[in-house]
Amino acid sequence: MAQSLGMTTGMEQTLNPKMIAFYALLQQPSVELEQAIGTELQENPALDVTAERVCPACNATMLTAVCRECGYQFTKEDEQAEAQKDKLADLALEAAPMEKPSYSADDEVDDVVARLVSPETLGDHLRWAWRLSCSAEHRAIGDTLIGCINDDGYLDTDLETLSEGLDIPPEKLEEVLREIQNLDPIGVGARTLRECLRLQLVHLDARERAGGNADLALKLIDHYWEAMARHSYEDIARKCRVSLDEVQDAADFIRTRLTPYPGRQYRPSWQSQGPQGAGRVRPDVVIKKVEGEEGVYEVTVSESRSLGLRVNAVYRQLWDAMRRDPTGYSSRDREHVQQYLTRAREFIDNLNQRRKTLKLIIEAVAAEQGSFLEEGTHALKPLTRLSVAHQLGLHESTVGRAVTGKHALIPAGEVIPCEMFFDSSLSIKEVIKDLLAEENPRKPLSDEQISVELAKRGIEIARRTVTKYREALKVPPAAQRRRYV
Repeated sequence: MAQSLGMTTGMEQTLNPKMIAFYALLQQPSVELEQAIGTELQENPALDVTAERVCPACNATMLTAVCRECGYQFTKEDEQAEAQKDKLADLALEAAPMEKPSYSADDEVDDVVARLVSPETLGDHLRWAWRLSCSAEHRAIGDTLIGCINDDGYLDTDLETLSEGLDIPPEKLEEVLREIQNLDPIGVGARTLRECLRLQLVHLDARERAGGNADLALKLIDHYWEAMARHSYEDIARKCRVSLDEVQDAADFIRTRLTPYPGRQYRPSWQSQGPQGAGRVRPDVVIKKVEGEEGVYEVTVSESRSLGLRVNAVYRQLWDAMRRDPTGYSSRDREHVQQYLTRAREFIDNLNQRRKTLKLIIEAVAAEQGSFLEEGTHALKPLTRLSVAHQLGLHESTVGRAVTGKHALIPAGEVIPCEMFFDSSLSIKEVIKDLLAEENPRKPLSDEQISVELAKRGIEIARRTVTKYREALKVPPAAQRRRYV
């Protein structure tokens, strides 16, 4: 085979290290960002904390000597006043500071996030109740078991595995677990949904058991669990020798009077509702409606209030001295100072660019989804990351990095994932929920019928898409939604 050498011309887009670092910061939520800032402060001696500089004309944070908001430029008088406050300030080398939090009473009132009260967790409540009721012999074992109960209230570990790890007989663990299962809320410490519901039924008082529904409900859980899950009520009624209405009433009693997640009452509405209890969610951006202006929203990036950064004054002075007297310092010292100065300046530049980019994107999204912010999920418009990117002159991946994993505090007081702004299926799911709420319980709508009803409302989607959305809403199929009374 013949081989030859040749040259071709072309263009290839590459990212420099600073851009790579910027994208890494852009995709980090505020909690991870604060950790990254803390790490950088520890590793880089040229990075320091500073107070903010405010524009005298518009009160915006000054990122450079020229205000990017109104164009105001610092005068000599302003610089002299700045020098009096901080004699070590070097305006030529100073990196753009971020906004630093103020701890006055007025700011505490203005900071919506600061007013979010830290709630008592399920673990806190159970440990407090356990200390009041347990014996000294069982205290340590109970504390260990409570530590294995997740935010939904279920025991997350197998007792046999725990027995081997703690070198405690399984019978002893079972005994202590039964004591914990007597704590409020009833149902905590269960290992399965069946056990959780049974615990709640067993602990009902006489008044709550009146009417007979609770006794039959307990019988259904103990002996007809699989049949009840299949909604085979006619078969259950025949075997129990009761009427179909009584079986339906008992099933309704389980559904309406018992809770499958007893621990969730200790979880705030703005906290992540993941299956493993992902923990508290802190909003990355706050969206506020501007009073008196229709469809206008103010966007604040939460991290912009968290920390102010600047290049360390000692390193700035040292670098100036090295430039004036290059021979007075070793090449190793000059390389050290230059490396950390450059790293500090680029880090703060990237932080400011992150804040500016995130603010710009969320402002554009809020302008497009104003109806959603005002009216709720029904008014959510179809919106893509690509359309926002084209509107702002950005790459689609930049918009994706900016919103992925981020949360927004909206005017309604809810904290929502920023990806929700781009999920057009949510509005369709709301329509499906409305259709199901209005259906005849004796003849529930099939997925095909839901698709037909949606088409009448101008929403053309296939039956399999309806099935996917229904399952996402955790709604059972029509056969399991059918009621007999």
